[in-house]
Amino acid sequence: MIKFLFHLFLSINFIVIQTSIFPSFAIFSSSFDLLLINILFLSLMFSHYLVIIAVILIGWCMDSLSGAPLGLYTITYLWIFIIVQALKRFVHRGNFIFLPVISAFSVMVENGFLFFSFFIRYGSKPFSFQNTLVAGEQALLAFFIIPLFIVVIHSLHTICDSLDSKGAL
Repeated sequence: MIKFLFHLFLSINFIVIQTSIFPSFAIFSSSFDLLLINILFLSLMFSHYLVIIAVILIGWCMDSLSGAPLGLYTITYLWIFIIVQALKRFVHRGNFIFLPVISAFSVMVENGFLFFSFFIRYGSKPFSFQNTLVAGEQALLAFFIIPLFIVVIHSLHTICDSLDSKGAL
């Protein structure tokens, strides 16, 4: 139960920061999706089928709050979960290069789905070199930032587990 509450609290905080705080500052205008941090953490640390339900719920929340096409975040998060689960079979998750590469790759997958949905809706008109640069910036930022966040979340998760096992929570 503590794990569920921990990830629920984490997801709600990421959603609030991304939808309410980040749009207010120009410096965060090209930031990657913060919920990818939680999706990657869940994908890397757990393989249980209940995680798929959590990923779907997180995607549904973002679909409901964003102006993106309905189902975009849910499908994106599910594909990222599936890809990470498949890659975990071949690459040890403790590999020092795996986490940064999968972080940047996840951002590119999300941007790919977003570009594809715009292409289906509007044709090639909304695409520009600037959009490609923003996607590249997001991937580069994710390469360095997401692994740090995952390490911090893993530490907090371990602390919550130890408190839960002691009966303190």
